[in-house]
Amino acid sequence: MPEGLPSGCMPEGVADSGFKRAASPAPGSNPDMSDGWRALAQPLPSEPEQKRAKLTRGDKRKAQGVRKANADETVLDAVELFLRSVWLEGHPEAEASSVPKTFGWPETSKQGEAEFCRAAPIPAKLAGGAEADCEFDVFVHELTERGVGIATRETLDEVRTMISKGSRPWVFTAPFTLRGERVRVRSVRHEWGYTQSDTLSISEQSPLRIDAPCQYFGKCSGCHLQHVAYGDQLEFKRQVVERALVQANPLFAKLAVSSVSPSPLPFGYRTKLTPHFDIRKDTPPDQVAIGFAMAGQRRVLDIEDCMIGTDAVRLGAKQARKDARAKMSSFKRGATLLVRETNVPKDDPQGDVSSIPAADLVKDYVLDFKGWVTDVVGELKFRYPASSFFQNNASILPAFTGYVRDELNQWSRRLAAEGGPGELRHLIDAYCGSGLFGIACHAGFDKVLGIEISNESISCANDNAKMNGIDNCDFLLGDASKLFDKVDTDPRHTAVIIDPPRKGSNPDFLDQLVAYGPRVIVYIACGVPAQARDINHMFSRGAISIDGAVATVETKPSSVYEVVSIQPFDLFPQTYHVENIVTLVRKE
Repeated sequence: MPEGLPSGCMPEGVADSGFKRAASPAPGSNPDMSDGWRALAQPLPSEPEQKRAKLTRGDKRKAQGVRKANADETVLDAVELFLRSVWLEGHPEAEASSVPKTFGWPETSKQGEAEFCRAAPIPAKLAGGAEADCEFDVFVHELTERGVGIATRETLDEVRTMISKGSRPWVFTAPFTLRGERVRVRSVRHEWGYTQSDTLSISEQSPLRIDAPCQYFGKCSGCHLQHVAYGDQLEFKRQVVERALVQANPLFAKLAVSSVSPSPLPFGYRTKLTPHFDIRKDTPPDQVAIGFAMAGQRRVLDIEDCMIGTDAVRLGAKQARKDARAKMSSFKRGATLLVRETNVPKDDPQGDVSSIPAADLVKDYVLDFKGWVTDVVGELKFRYPASSFFQNNASILPAFTGYVRDELNQWSRRLAAEGGPGELRHLIDAYCGSGLFGIACHAGFDKVLGIEISNESISCANDNAKMNGIDNCDFLLGDASKLFDKVDTDPRHTAVIIDPPRKGSNPDFLDQLVAYGPRVIVYIACGVPAQARDINHMFSRGAISIDGAVATVETKPSSVYEVVSIQPFDLFPQTYHVENIVTLVRKE
């Protein structure tokens, strides 16, 4: 048991994640609890006296709610990645396949896992006045893909010793921290193999830390990386993509991930905000918080102004707050507001935009869920319902869509020059939405076919093609999993764009895609782990070759692809989110 640990709180006992691992600070220094970081910890009400006894009988507590299925997978993945990397440091000659699958308990010992998880620190909310005994000085060793610190009470050297002896450190999450920092945390909730914590103060800072410009940072859950310079945010996100690929399949470490394409606007970029509020019986209507969720809490933080919104959105948010307060007494449970940027004719905000050039439109905002929005991407216009999905960073969309268009065009020319079947002549846009990629990439193709399950989106996509004077696009209603029932084009002259939701595609669609065998596939993802999983599914079917290696399968697919480029884009600066584009080309 580490010295100084309160009785009953704790028992005895890679990849890079964006920033170089700093040497762990020497233990023993007293943390400097700054007022700014103390503000992050909300005062906790005193509990009945009998709850204090729980601090002294931690070995007898039941593991209520401690189930692996309830734990945050991004934390579990980061913990395992960290432990693996430490183990490999001590075994530099070892193969990756020889790394233990578990650390600290036998692989098949459910009892050992349960006993380990029951031995967590008591959460502060159960401390019954002894909250100070639930505060710990910890060392941050790693970051999850969501930018949350993975920390232990042990220094990095002490963790190395534990791992070498076959034991496992208890882990704390530490939000808004960086690798190499020493911080003070308060335990909030015990999970499977780790404890969720609030960060109270930082005693030893990373050299990468900067002052966040937003007054709400650290309290609002909307942004996660404002304490990191923008260039370092981009490197962190590039390595998030690398990590996701390696976690899906260690062989994917051979794939090169390009530098993240930055947003032209690190702040003031977001074209949509959805503030919300809850009605509480003990809160007067004029004091109801309107904003976004507090970090780590199920409460709303009042946000008067959001720095990542565009000028039009920030102006609209002020009006939305004013309107909501004026009719607050009419709400019973609360509501979600909508603020969305739109483009309108300069002299007639309600006028028809279809005949007006995109360059002649001006910015405005929409607050009505039933309203309509017009977005501008270069010289193209896209119109859709305010409540439907569209990318929320207009400043990067010309480069984002332009990259996909350029990938398709360059491979069409290259394949034509190499002989064989010739250039690409047909484009299929699966999960097409309102037609963004199909319309933006239509030039050079004889025919563009899009498919989407939403009738409203299909109607918008066809209207958008017509509004932009494009006559080679046809958008059809249907499920992407049945897309190839509608396709009669020669796959040797066809490219397919897939842009599924965050959960990724599904095995049936991917198997049909491989069976159809288009010459080029461009996979656009907002959920990078799901994208890596889908690529690994194709690899497991023998449909992807990695550095000449192909999975052994009973039935060989008719098409085998190479991953020719991986290009991340930062559509959401200051947050952990990253979009990623993978281009696959069929081998002949």
